[in-house]
Amino acid sequence: MILSDFEWCGQSASLFGLIPCRFSTSGPETAENGASLELTAVNVPGSHRWNYLSGRYANALTGTFQVCKDPCTAAAPCFSAGELRFFNRWLARNDGYHTFKIARDPDGGYCEFYFNAMLNVKKMEYSGNVIGLEITVTTDAPYAYFEPKTALMDMTAEPFRYTYTDVSDEVGRLCPAFRITCCADGDYAVSNTLSGIIARINGCIQGEILTMDSEHRILTSTVRGDDVMKAFNFGWLDIQNTYEERRNTYTSNLPCSITMTYSPIAKIGL
Repeated sequence: MILSDFEWCGQSASLFGLIPCRFSTSGPETAENGASLELTAVNVPGSHRWNYLSGRYANALTGTFQVCKDPCTAAAPCFSAGELRFFNRWLARNDGYHTFKIARDPDGGYCEFYFNAMLNVKKMEYSGNVIGLEITVTTDAPYAYFEPKTALMDMTAEPFRYTYTDVSDEVGRLCPAFRITCCADGDYAVSNTLSGIIARINGCIQGEILTMDSEHRILTSTVRGDDVMKAFNFGWLDIQNTYEERRNTYTSNLPCSITMTYSPIAKIGL
């Protein structure tokens, strides 16, 4: 990994006087690019060709880098026992994936992306002193994510339609969070014409706000709470793209406004 700074759980390494470094080098490195695929194929007897059956990502992204104290600000180059405790507490967490971001100068091209990751930390010692840390990043996917994007869909006037272009690099379906504000009484039917998904919620009233978390399959209402599930057809709204089409057109049979929030996939490596 090549980086000028990194951010972990909302705090940057430079804030604590750490800078990325390299204690040894052996020339150019090969790094994961976020698109490593594993194919399954079969050879028919008598044929010289292997026929495609399926494909999958081979693994999640991983990477390793080293850090040391910033010599311009550090009082001493070596890590004390107290400093090691502090950095291990900050970096080595066992409570699941957290947001990991990297900065690369001079273009700063990674500032809009983040990874869901876990970190492992090793000491780097020289002559009995700890002079640096080696950090291994393990992510939850073979790609990164854009910072969350929000679309404000105004469908309060006919034809009750809004088109949004998915920017995800991965072809397929994602499940955003939707906040639907009903502007009339009635049985609502909201759909995504690209995927064909239709969400039907009966018995809505004007001013009711429906919160749909499609990823975790949760629907709540400001009026009916969790009881709204009894009036729902379990059509969880989504967003997607194909190789030919990125435009998702959302329609409603009744006036409403919808706020959609999601993190598109960014096919970049560590």
